[in-house]
Amino acid sequence: MTLLGRGGSIFGAWDTRLVTAAGPGLVDGNRLAVPAERLASDTPARLVAGAGARAVAVRLVPVPGLPADVVVAPEALAGELRLATADWQLAPATATVAAAVELESPEALSLDSAVLAVQRSPLLSGHVFQYGADAGQDAWIDVDGLPYRVRSATDPEGRPVDGLLALGPTTRLSVFAPSGRSGVDVVVLADCSGSMGVNDIPDRRESAHRITSLWSSASTITRMEALKLALRAMIDARAGVDGLVTRFALVRFDLSTRTLFPDRDGMAEVTTGPGDRALEQLRGAVTLLKHDNQGTDIGRALHKAAELLHRHGVPGNERLIVLVSDGAHWAPMSEERSGESVAGTEDPVSLMEDLHAGLGIRLHAVGISDPGLFGRWWEQLRRKDPTLREPPENLVPNHELLGRLVEVAGGDRHRIGGMDVLDEYFRELGSGIVRVVGRPAAGRLPALQLDPAVLAAPDGAAARAQARVVGSEQRRRWEHEVEELLRMYAEVCSASATRLGYPLFRTSVADIPRLHLLATGHAEFTAWLAVAYKVFDERLHEQLRSRRRDRTELDLPELADAFWGVRLGEVHGLRNFFLHDAEARRRTPEQNREVGEVILKHTGKYAVAEDDAEGWHRLQLGLLGNLAGVLADAYRILVTAPPVEPAPLVPPADAAAATAAPVVRVVQLSD
Repeated sequence: MTLLGRGGSIFGAWDTRLVTAAGPGLVDGNRLAVPAERLASDTPARLVAGAGARAVAVRLVPVPGLPADVVVAPEALAGELRLATADWQLAPATATVAAAVELESPEALSLDSAVLAVQRSPLLSGHVFQYGADAGQDAWIDVDGLPYRVRSATDPEGRPVDGLLALGPTTRLSVFAPSGRSGVDVVVLADCSGSMGVNDIPDRRESAHRITSLWSSASTITRMEALKLALRAMIDARAGVDGLVTRFALVRFDLSTRTLFPDRDGMAEVTTGPGDRALEQLRGAVTLLKHDNQGTDIGRALHKAAELLHRHGVPGNERLIVLVSDGAHWAPMSEERSGESVAGTEDPVSLMEDLHAGLGIRLHAVGISDPGLFGRWWEQLRRKDPTLREPPENLVPNHELLGRLVEVAGGDRHRIGGMDVLDEYFRELGSGIVRVVGRPAAGRLPALQLDPAVLAAPDGAAARAQARVVGSEQRRRWEHEVEELLRMYAEVCSASATRLGYPLFRTSVADIPRLHLLATGHAEFTAWLAVAYKVFDERLHEQLRSRRRDRTELDLPELADAFWGVRLGEVHGLRNFFLHDAEARRRTPEQNREVGEVILKHTGKYAVAEDDAEGWHRLQLGLLGNLAGVLADAYRILVTAPPVEPAPLVPPADAAAATAAPVVRVVQLSD
């Protein structure tokens, strides 16, 4: 496993001056500039803002000529962690270079646009982030000003990795989009060969006192049982969520293939939600899975899956094969094969490569068991029977072929392990699609925004102090404005819950803190705009999101005046203008003029230059004022508008007529 990092100086508030920098340049996101004489090369590190504070993953970049007592930090990060007044500490650390990382595309982008942005980003290689349970929150990676959530990170064998991680030049990147944005057709190929009967998978259903003897026969289950449990967990998870639609087929294979779901040869549409008949049929099909004393013909299974997707898939949907197996002893066609080898006359790797290139079919591979699990199980058997020596080759899990198949079929997902890996994968299956990006683009870091020579000059101390004071004052004013906005936001949610029986906004714990981002350039502004739109438009109650409906259909029609007016319309318009780059060529002169007038209104000029920090922050302040005005009007309406008159009670004699005609509620509008 590749590691980045080495020993180096520990920087801290006791001996190092902190200078903040804003705008595009070397110091941005979680990249910090440090003196080259104290740190020789680019290094991962952890930044802690005081005793007991959560450590933040950062990347230290050495800059020649930077004074030995200076560290330059991004203004946004320094403000978020309040480093100006904190007893901060910065320590180089070791980061694991992830072999593969899957990112979730922002809601503001289509899958194609998200993939293109990741492909073109020149600053991803070397990025450092904290991932996993220890992080305490989701990990996000900024790409051209938009946040991508890290969904998974794995090692070269497909095993999950966590802790302090880094993207390296060989990291395989992929982008996930939820299925609400695209359709997906899935064929699951379930290995039913003889080796699937090996019981080397720890059974998580065991109680704690029985796990004390972890590798006793009572605490393990067969690989086939593990697969069936994972498929049932997927069905249970999908039954609890409404509205998710996937075309699906389940095929068992060893030396032959047979479709278990649907009961006729083909594919069936599975809709999530309780009571779905197809889900119950799929549950019954899972019960029919069992291992036989047969070998493995993966080529035949791939042929069958491709035929189902080609003949029964929906045109335009993503096509996905999910191969679940404990592996097979495989060699290229020119080499000798042994053990439970891949049967058939066609090399499955060449076949999968053709299916991907010709039909656009992608493949995910889930490897059941691994050498560690099997080794502990075999050792347990040897204690019972000392005559046992080397294990039969056909029983040993071998996932080399699975990795090669994934590589030629788009390099999407490759997972290996026991019940936890199976469970996690199948619970997410069908929830979206994954598009391979490949390795991070090679790029050069930009130059430092500040001149090291100025910081090192005789009056450098004054220059450093002034830079910090100016940044801190602007940050304080901005924080005050944002906190006032969030106070009004909370009041509107509370007032609407009291008045209407539901809050007007679906609160997002992950997004609300990102409203504090201070825009000092185009990238920061678009990132902030995406979050503002998500919080105040996408998470607005569905009644008010549809501006084409008749306002009399609203529970409180006066709210249309607040939410359907110019102020939120400007946020919506700028969001479409700045975040929908693919539509830039189709913009009309009228659209450009309208956006220019909005920018002029808030900044005094029709356009803002890429590096005009003051201009972008003025535009950000203007839109923040718009949102505050919307919330103020909404709160006033919620607490002062006349109550809705209840529908008159229908006398018993007219009960029949009442069932024949709808009751119309009369709403009194305020002046």
